[in-house]
Amino acid sequence: MKYTVKNDLNISAMTLGTVQLGLSYGVNNKSGKPTEEQSFAILDAAYNGGVTMLDTSNDYGDSETIIGNYMRANADKKFLICTKFRIDDEAAKDIYGALKAFALDSCKKLGVDCLDIFMSHIEDDYLNHGEELTKALAALKAEGIIKLAGISMSKKDKIDAIIDSGIFDAVQIPMNIWDNKVIRDGTIKRMADAGIIVFVRSVYLQGLFFKSVDAVKNTKFRDAAPLIEKLNEIAREEGLTVPQLALAFIRDTEGVASLVVGSETAAQVEQNVDMFNIPTLSEATYNKILTEFANVDNFLISPWEWPHRKD
Repeated sequence: MKYTVKNDLNISAMTLGTVQLGLSYGVNNKSGKPTEEQSFAILDAAYNGGVTMLDTSNDYGDSETIIGNYMRANADKKFLICTKFRIDDEAAKDIYGALKAFALDSCKKLGVDCLDIFMSHIEDDYLNHGEELTKALAALKAEGIIKLAGISMSKKDKIDAIIDSGIFDAVQIPMNIWDNKVIRDGTIKRMADAGIIVFVRSVYLQGLFFKSVDAVKNTKFRDAAPLIEKLNEIAREEGLTVPQLALAFIRDTEGVASLVVGSETAAQVEQNVDMFNIPTLSEATYNKILTEFANVDNFLISPWEWPHRKD
């Protein structure tokens, strides 16, 4: 497992996404929400595999409570925590008060005195409440309630504004083999050079990479067929599976600190940890990916648009 040290945090290349601990989550979820015993096994597997960071949220069901129960029961096993908040209409009336209440509630559930990273769940929170949000996060830092402030983004057209704001120490974005423009245009490097911790989610594009050509050719994803063929071809040439190739590509991108990967079982955690330990991609393969997938149709890399298009 690789590690990145930033802002005095030792961040593992794999961050365990924990929405599955608090909710029955995901279109491919076959096992449902785990019991607390199963959740503890998942967290044990992560800890034993070298994972140092957990990603959660105050709206991931009882995920924070499960994590807190685990750390209270295992005083020798501590994780760094990134948890998230949303600003709804009620919270917008008093952003500082709402964020402080969210943060203190998360601290109580997690059993910690200070949150390592307190992250806005959507970029609209900053775009709609920039000045008030900035002041509130700065105040929470000064009070020692949070260490670092972050923001989770879906669309990337506002990244420059987020970087230039100077308030965010961490950014979480979707990025993958097909969605790599922010690598090619230098945005990832710019964030890293600004001292921002870059977390990446959706490295598998919600499983679209794993579809067969026949499975997509008569659907709204028909334009993905040649891309899937090319992806499998590159993976074979590198001697990897498609999941290994997809993960290694993002892991090996300069400036990326950690990939957020969820797991439904302890066995899945162990499998994911193993994938993080595969060798570095060859430079030729890495560059080939950037070239071959430089002009992917925007619909295919925008999952939030998928429900709106009929087959």
